[in-house]
Amino acid sequence: MDLTKLYNTIIKINLFKGFNINEIENLLKKIRFQIKSYKKNESIFFRGDPIKHIIILLEGTSKGEMHKFNGDTIIIEYIKPNQIIASAFIFGDIQTFPVDLVSMESSKFLFLDKKDFLEVMLDNKRLLTNFIDEISNKGQLLSQRIWFNFINKTINEKVLSYISENQKNGIIMFKPNISELSKRFEVTRPSLSREISLLCNKGILIKIQSNKYRVDLSKL
Repeated sequence: MDLTKLYNTIIKINLFKGFNINEIENLLKKIRFQIKSYKKNESIFFRGDPIKHIIILLEGTSKGEMHKFNGDTIIIEYIKPNQIIASAFIFGDIQTFPVDLVSMESSKFLFLDKKDFLEVMLDNKRLLTNFIDEISNKGQLLSQRIWFNFINKTINEKVLSYISENQKNGIIMFKPNISELSKRFEVTRPSLSREISLLCNKGILIKIQSNKYRVDLSKL
């Protein structure tokens, strides 16, 4: 990735909100960095690995997952481009990855030297504020996730809550797919598929195409 493309990508990242291209260029001159590429389904980090950099996903999609003792996998988070990896664990007493990180497709990551970034951040109030906002937002998302799993105990309640929160203009897509979503709900894929079929039988969902449904909001 050439520098011009990199600067134009970084300007879209919330961590650098409010910076122009020239300011980003000047920041990166003070921070050692490298870009690494990973293949689809490649393990990038494992739970417990030390976090030695500020890591940002530039291209592709990844997922954070945990493995139970019985071999089941739970999807903790789907990570899209321009997101910082494990931002709440970069500093603090435990600076290690809380989950495994796996690429879902060919991906590129930006690695910023943590020491250099800290020095620049302490000299730049805007960058410091953006980083604090990033950590706060991640904490709020985690709180919502815990609340979701605590309140919505049955599969039916989890699916209906997911539909309510993610439908747009009466259309819902179960992203990225039923199999991955079942891991997030901590249920089996057949159980989730069966619940969706029941909602179709009740007329709450009307299948448009694979993994895409129209929602009858009046019945929901």
